[in-house]
Amino acid sequence: MELKQEFQQVIEKIVGPSRVATEENICLSYAYNAVLGKDVVRKPDMVAMAQTTAEVSEILQAANQYHVPVTPKGITGTTGHGGCLRGGVLLDLTLMDQILLIDPVNMKAVTEAACSFFKLAQELFKVDLMLPTAPYGPGPNVAASAITPVNAFGETKYGANINLVEGFEVVLPSGEIVQIGSLAYQDKPFGPYYRYITGPDLVGLFTKSNGALGIVTKVAYRCLKKPQCWSFHTYYWPEDQIKELAQMVLETTAAEIFDVHLNDRWSWAMIQSVRIPDDCFYLAEFILNGENEQELAGREQCLREICESLGGKNLPGFAEDFYTRWPTHFMFMEMVVPPRSTLPAKMPRRYMIMFDELLFPTSWLPEVYTKMVALCKKYDILNFPKIAAFSGFPMNAQTISGHWWTPIDDTDPQVMESFYACQAEFRAWFGEQGGTFQQRIPPAAPDYAWTNQLGAFNLIRRIKELLDPNDILSPGTFELGEV
Repeated sequence: MELKQEFQQVIEKIVGPSRVATEENICLSYAYNAVLGKDVVRKPDMVAMAQTTAEVSEILQAANQYHVPVTPKGITGTTGHGGCLRGGVLLDLTLMDQILLIDPVNMKAVTEAACSFFKLAQELFKVDLMLPTAPYGPGPNVAASAITPVNAFGETKYGANINLVEGFEVVLPSGEIVQIGSLAYQDKPFGPYYRYITGPDLVGLFTKSNGALGIVTKVAYRCLKKPQCWSFHTYYWPEDQIKELAQMVLETTAAEIFDVHLNDRWSWAMIQSVRIPDDCFYLAEFILNGENEQELAGREQCLREICESLGGKNLPGFAEDFYTRWPTHFMFMEMVVPPRSTLPAKMPRRYMIMFDELLFPTSWLPEVYTKMVALCKKYDILNFPKIAAFSGFPMNAQTISGHWWTPIDDTDPQVMESFYACQAEFRAWFGEQGGTFQQRIPPAAPDYAWTNQLGAFNLIRRIKELLDPNDILSPGTFELGEV
């Protein structure tokens, strides 16, 4: 869309000319996602960087006056979708990165929206607190991770990131600033201490909303005590024992293991430095912790009994290396692991594309995995050395977030046609089973993500119309042609 020069001048007056850009190359730099491929382009017409909640409020007031769409964006890892569906202003919040409160007695933390997990974690560690850290790099910020929502190492015990969020400060589409959940009481002597205050849980209203109902500018967390003792373990199963693998995940989740992470053999097939046994097909990496060595030893015994009773074999040393690499080296299917002794003049293009981040009952892991593998073989995506690797994050509700990744040349039309055909056929089957998506919403996900819950979808649209009558915040988020 074409923005009026007068509107740009207003935004420049709010945040300063140095924090506003309309140049083509800058707008294009915000248009792509790390794992959706070059065909998904969500280019803004302007990028503005706000540094305070007041600036966010003024920008939204101006957007209403000039009827210009605004889409907020922070920093996610590789899977957050974000981006402008209808052009307009992309509101970059990365300058809002301050830690506002760490309360070690009540185990609370409050930060601005764009504070990174790495920055927050370093301060929490100093007072023996912690938060499960988002796995795809240390940089994802707290607001984007909460509302997307991501999971993190520790999700097997604590669930998705949003489960530990207790309050938001939100700028509504009108520009009104409100505090919800625990932050509604941030100025009282008790401070921000509990999410479920009087009335409905409004924190959840802004989760998975793509910023369409309001822009989160502050986040309050319930932190965790950092255990003193930790250990890392790996067990593996052969290809024909996926049912035993699924049962292991159900039992270790029920036992409140801190973290379980799943991979299949293809995740490591192209890494020259990784050696796994010939009979190893599914790997489960575990993080255990305890307040003392006795508690940790008990958890290790529990894990050993569960895994060995279901045919798992121990793989010493692998988990330590896995969690050392991750998250700083998470593109685990690249052809050559750095450092490279030589660099070819031209390396083959291999773009990492993720099919989807799926949510389904852990008990359905064998059926979902088998279906995806069959389709990847049907469309010649999984035919070594072509690979499609599985990564699974079991969560405490006996639900798993399952991802499939494939390194392919996204400039090859035939390759991409096969990829999209495979994705579409799997999505159709997955929707019939009642599957959902961890982060993506239409149009990044199929329409059935809404139509499978049509009553809820229509309620969300009515809320959107009440809060945002001019439809200026993330327009296109709650729209379906056939509904």
